[in-house]
Amino acid sequence: MKYFIRTFGCKTNQYESQLMKELIEQDGEVVVDDYCDADFVVVNSCAVTQPAERDVYKFIRRVYRESKKIKKIFLVGCYSDYIKMNGLEKEFFKRLTVDLDVEFFGNEIKYKFIGDFCESNQIITKFFGHTRVYVKIQDGCNNFCSYCIVPYLRNKLYSKPKELVLEEVEGLVKNGYKEIYLVGTNIGKYLYFDGEKQYDFVDLSEEILFSFPKVVLIYTSLEVVDLNDKFFDFLKKYKNRIFPHFHIPLQSADDKILTDMRRKYDSNFYFEKISSLRKIYPDVIISCDLIVGYPLETYESFLKTLDFIKKTRFNWVHVFPYSPRKSTESYKKYGEFVCYDVKKRVREVTHLNSLLGEKYFKEICKVI
Repeated sequence: MKYFIRTFGCKTNQYESQLMKELIEQDGEVVVDDYCDADFVVVNSCAVTQPAERDVYKFIRRVYRESKKIKKIFLVGCYSDYIKMNGLEKEFFKRLTVDLDVEFFGNEIKYKFIGDFCESNQIITKFFGHTRVYVKIQDGCNNFCSYCIVPYLRNKLYSKPKELVLEEVEGLVKNGYKEIYLVGTNIGKYLYFDGEKQYDFVDLSEEILFSFPKVVLIYTSLEVVDLNDKFFDFLKKYKNRIFPHFHIPLQSADDKILTDMRRKYDSNFYFEKISSLRKIYPDVIISCDLIVGYPLETYESFLKTLDFIKKTRFNWVHVFPYSPRKSTESYKKYGEFVCYDVKKRVREVTHLNSLLGEKYFKEICKVI
């Protein structure tokens, strides 16, 4: 049988799609580059925002229109879980509007469409032909920020055993990869016990760099609360072997909004941590996530956030319009409410990005 895999969303999803591809091939089947040639289409989905949902529907409809041989769609990952959690199966097919056989596989069973899956197989040997490769070290988040659906969909904390991470990196290094992206739902929550010794993501990073002298590490995303003294000391020690880009989610620079969002910092704390990074890397590349149009965000608080972005000198801001997600705390409090001028605010941040040097950032930080 022939499979086609379409990936939406985060770097963790991209890693997991590569793992699916290798597992399918290990099972003697074929992964093709064109869904028109496939018997089965795997949609590795995202549920973080409403636009992410819409992309799933658009893609499945396109497959329906253009493919003559497709037998079934496997909808796997976060949106599959979101549908099941909120009892939206009937609504899904009504909204889909086309007659296709779709089977749902949530995150805990997302590989079951291939067959039985063992945790010991959670390693990849290549990554889509890129020179930078993702290595998933962790899954799950229990922060429960008010707006975020992820902890409801990936709520089981898992840290890949240190030995398995090292085995995976060893195989990738042998296959020519030198730049390793450490990815996960929240890699700051990595915690693995090896006998009496405890490894956090800093300890794991040091093990990788010690074991593979030519490897350069890149971090996909780190919460600002994880930028502690231990991490800064590690950066000073291995300064030349850590790619100097750090993506640190901000979400807002208004402290009242940050409190309502259940973020665990205020704007002063955030600024101080970025300043500490700059002392180690004077030319560090800093990017962040930003939500605009949160229900409590006035235009004045939005302008306050813009001023903070300029003050902090981000190289790029990944801006999201606030997207209500069923089952989250902010949805329970504010329902479907979104600020009326949210698109205008997105445009303002997008314009600011062009002034911050977005083109340079995307060129130097892209996965190649």
